[in-house]
Amino acid sequence: MNLQESIRRILREDNEVKSNYQVVIDNFKDMLPDEYSDRIDEVFEHIKDFIQRKGFTLKILNNCMVPFRGVRTRNFIIICSPQSYKSLAELVYIIFHEIRHEIQMGELGQTNPLSGDLDDFDELYEMYWDMELDAHNYGLEWVDSIGEMINLPQEYYTLSPMITNYPTMGHMIRNQINHIHRTIQSLKQSGYDYSDISDLPEISRLIDKLEDLF
Repeated sequence: MNLQESIRRILREDNEVKSNYQVVIDNFKDMLPDEYSDRIDEVFEHIKDFIQRKGFTLKILNNCMVPFRGVRTRNFIIICSPQSYKSLAELVYIIFHEIRHEIQMGELGQTNPLSGDLDDFDELYEMYWDMELDAHNYGLEWVDSIGEMINLPQEYYTLSPMITNYPTMGHMIRNQINHIHRTIQSLKQSGYDYSDISDLPEISRLIDKLEDLF
């Protein structure tokens, strides 16, 4: 390939409009030595195949200015700025933590504690926290499974203390859920049509900014 053709190819690649899926893949490729590039492709295809086979819908919220990394709503799972994550392990955890909530509400037929149907906060929180711990363990299982598949050195595949210590943060989560619960109660008392966390004003205003992952 001559110099002119090389320049044309570089310009073509730079100007190419990439899908969110490819942007995420390329982000993690850039974090790793070149010899792991094929493994990144392999692991993302494995994750993509699982998600599509199960019929889950994942949306991306780029340039997030919200205090969450992922949330499950009645229509889809939202992942917040995955290209900003510092570790592939953290992305795997967030995706599958939220997928577990979809499984809980779908296949397992569990009650959504944030549906607005529960007036007793202690009952709501106990139900929510049990689901959170279940989703936490599910996310860790997938981190381990993908870790065995991709076999990266530990410095490239690790979880932050915020994730590993999550089961000890029940008091902090309780405060957050108490705030959401009071907001839901206030909305319902004012006649607002609420049935899902996506109906919260801070979430609903973001819906039109969501983009497809695939």
